[in-house]
Parts: sequence; structure tokens; C-alpha cells
Amino acid sequence: MAVNPIGNEEDIPPVWKVLIVDGDEGEHRRTKNELEGFCFLDRQVQIMDAYSPEEALKILRKNAQISVALIGGDSGTFENSELGLLESIRHELRFGELRIIIRSKTGDQLLHEEIAREYDVVGISDQGPSVFYRLRGELVSAFRSYANLLTINELQHNLEKKVRERTQALSEANLKLRSYISRLESDQAAGGRMQQKLFPESLKSYGDTTFSSRVYSSMYLSGDFLDYFEIDPQRVGFYMADVSGHGISSAFITVLLKNFIDTQLENYWNEGNHLVMKPLMLMHKLNSELLRENFGKYLTIFYGVLDQKENTLRYSNCGQFPPPLLRDGERTIPLSHSGTPVGMFQSPEFVEEVAEIGRQASLLVISDGILELLHNGSIREKRDMIAGIFEQGEMNLDRITDGLGMTKHFSFPDDVTFLLLNRSLA
Repeated sequence: MAVNPIGNEEDIPPVWKVLIVDGDEGEHRRTKNELEGFCFLDRQVQIMDAYSPEEALKILRKNAQISVALIGGDSGTFENSELGLLESIRHELRFGELRIIIRSKTGDQLLHEEIAREYDVVGISDQGPSVFYRLRGELVSAFRSYANLLTINELQHNLEKKVRERTQALSEANLKLRSYISRLESDQAAGGRMQQKLFPESLKSYGDTTFSSRVYSSMYLSGDFLDYFEIDPQRVGFYMADVSGHGISSAFITVLLKNFIDTQLENYWNEGNHLVMKPLMLMHKLNSELLRENFGKYLTIFYGVLDQKENTLRYSNCGQFPPPLLRDGERTIPLSHSGTPVGMFQSPEFVEEVAEIGRQASLLVISDGILELLHNGSIREKRDMIAGIFEQGEMNLDRITDGLGMTKHFSFPDDVTFLLLNRSLA
């Protein structure tokens, strides 16, 4: 039996609405001729016309279900009105699902990398052979991506609703989300972009503490995950996790992990539940959640709560290896006391430790993918190499990653994730 590669029938719009934005009437007629009779997944294409960015914006405000905006461009740079249209689509209207294609004589050269990344747009050229097929091919990719994004957004909305309600419906949402995993295999790049939005800012400060992070994924979707967040003005929470396996199924667990931790944080803010500040109890609850859902996955995780007033770090290391390194003054120590991974055993052996962490201390956490990337030497020698680089020079993540040769690699056998915590005197 054939499987629809982009979701259930009800997730596909009844027609693919394409908005042509171009001041040249001839371009409108030409594009309509090129798309005459074109359909995808038995859905027809419905053309809508706008002859200026302002007119396009008016149409978009009235038609939220437009699949693709096909914008014409005649020069190597955007006019302010065209940039304003992109800004309005992405940031004012928040139409993240809408696919945007810039069609011009210069094609991809029209798009600066920063613009393409900021507004999630692609460019195609009207020059050269096969223009007709190139346009249709790009539209097929855009329609597929649009439908997938609708599916993902619907799932995320449902999952958030179930978490708020804290009812059995959460399990149903999880089952529904898992049912889409295999169907999203064909568009892992889109899934990777969605996952990236869940990661925290790569550089973030809370009081006298600064966090920096880097994630090097072996695939579009990562089984590594990290986050840091303010619990209250005195305390900051953070964690790094490594889910067993690779790909979509492991990335799915990272989404559930973030939802779980975020829920505990909201419980503290809204109800005064202190579980988010108690690593040992939190890991036991997370272990029960994973075993109950029976995902067939487990994870290693280092979870810590930094008290910036008391200068203490309360943490649980659940199988995270290599052990995090704490540097305080001239002394560097590994936080080696570790328990079992989470989601593996009904009766796990978790531990909670408290370490003093001075006002000028640093903490480095790296996922185990680094050991596979460093080819020479034993595990002990690789750990000594990491410690040696950490102990020397400025506490800067760029210096550490350069020292470990991360910039020399274009692909990675396993996900490699870095988290650096730096404290500084006020």
C-alpha cells in the first residue's frame, strides 16, 4: 500500500494557492501559462495576482492559507518595499509555513545568504534551459514543505495543549506525533530547521553567569540537546542530554525532553513546585515518563542548578561521558560521580551532588561524540587532551572547539555538543 510522503489527506490543502508578486503584467501571463494544468497530489494550483508588495500584503492579510509566494525581481538587490514584504510576512503576520520563491534573471545570486537565512526564502533563475521544469520542480518542493510544516505546527499545538491540561490526552498527542515520524523522513532538512528553533541562544547571560554552546550534528536532526534557563533571580538551570541512536526518532525524544523540563519550570513559576530545582527527584520523574511511554529510547543527561548567591552547583550526572570539567582558579576537577542513564531501568541508580563553584569558575560539558571524533589515543588520553585545552588560555568556546579541531571537519560520525558555563565577578 502506498504511503503519502507528507501526511494524511486532511493535512493537505484542497488547492495549492500561489501568489504571484510582480509589477510586470507580462510576467503574470507567462507564469500562468507555465502552470496551466499543473497539479500536485491531485490538487490544482490556484493563482492569485499582486502587482506590488503593498497589494501582496493586503491579499496575504485576507488569505492565510496561501501556500507559495512567487516574487519577481529585476535587480541584484532588494528594494526596501520587497524587504519590507519579507519582513511583514515572517515577523508581522508570522506566516512561517508560507514558502517564498524569488524568481529573477539573476536567480540565486539575487539572495544574500543573510537574507535567505533570515526570511527562509529560495531563489530560481529565469535564464538557461529547462526554466519551465525548474519552476515546477521548485513548486513541488515548496508544496511538500508547506504541507509538512502545517503538520508539524498542528502537532506542536496539540502537544502544548495536552501539557497544559495534564490529562491522558497528552499520551494521545504523543502517539499522534510518533505516527508522523516515518512520514517526515523524506524532509529531514525541514525537521532540522524546526529543531534548531528549540535550542537556546548560543550566548546567554544570567546575572554573573554566561552560557555558550555549539551543536555539531551528524545528521539534519540531532540526538543531542541542551538548554539553559533562569529559574528565579538567584538560580539558573541547565542541562545537556544525548539520546540513544540517531535521526528522527532520537530528535523526537529531545522535543519531549524540552517539553518535560519546560513544564516543570512553569510548575515552579505558577504553582511553587520546586521539582525543577531538585535534580535527583527530577531525573526519577523523567525516568518514569520515558519508561511509561515505552519509546525504546534512553538518554544520558547532566542536569545542574547553579545558585549564584550561595556559589553552589547542585547536579545529577546520569551517564554523561566524558565527565564535565569544573575549573575554579588553578584547580580543574572532573565531576565523575555518575548514575545510570535515564529511561533504561525501572530501578535506576541516580545520584545528586553539590559542588562549590566560585565567582570566577568555569564548567565545560561535552557529549561523547567528541571521543569518536578524536582518532588518536586511548579514552584516557583523549580526556587528558580535552582537560589540557580547557585548562589553558581564555575560557572561550571558540578557542576550545578550535583546539579540538572542530573547524577541520565537514561531517561528523556522531553528534558533538559543547556547553560552557563562565562565571565572572560583578
